[in-house]
Amino acid sequence: MRIIGTVLVLSALVLAGCAGPGMQANEEMTKTRKVLNEARANKLHKECPEEYKAAMKAHKEAVALYRKCKCQKALDKAREALEKANALCPAAEEAAAPTPLDSDGDGILDNADQCPDTPQGADVNSVGCWIVKGLRFAFDSAVIPPCYYPLLDRVAEILKNNPSLKIEIQGHTDNVGSHDYNIMLSKRRAQAVTDYLARHGISPDRMTVQGFGETRPVASNDTEDGRSKNRRVQIRPIR
Repeated sequence: MRIIGTVLVLSALVLAGCAGPGMQANEEMTKTRKVLNEARANKLHKECPEEYKAAMKAHKEAVALYRKCKCQKALDKAREALEKANALCPAAEEAAAPTPLDSDGDGILDNADQCPDTPQGADVNSVGCWIVKGLRFAFDSAVIPPCYYPLLDRVAEILKNNPSLKIEIQGHTDNVGSHDYNIMLSKRRAQAVTDYLARHGISPDRMTVQGFGETRPVASNDTEDGRSKNRRVQIRPIR
């Protein structure tokens, strides 16, 4: 009897010229029921009762129209109901992403800063590490060219403005030569900077020396310009 009844209903829909819209309406109403059930399970009917009631009202109207075989109207109302159901309690605007921080004020955001706590006024590289900007050593040399003295004077001034700050002075080389030799050369470069700062009023007790040789390049060693950039000194604050 159920099969016969179903056939009769479908036949009536076809005769009424709305088999297509009727089936579409039924699909839309099924979707709406699912959304409304999920909304109720998530207690959205309490969080936004007016919107929930409006969606439910539209759904019931669609069902009523469908039962009267007003298929196109049922489809239109079913689509309206589904739209209202999907729009229940629209998510609040996503909280504005917190402003990226640059805690030490060196121009490099914290999430990219590999050397936090850089003192104010210090020059940094692309990852926020304190460098003696522009200072480059000649090949196989630890002699500081006099033209770079003003750069080191600036470092001394920053240290005088931060009397509790201690630093590690890190020397680096290009990749020419053996590893052991480059480690020694990088330490000599760091020591040359340490000696200069000591002569200009910075206590040696505030400075330690570390040589990394060719192990931490900041540029390609495939070109002379890159190798020149790697023959450098960096400074790590120790608080």
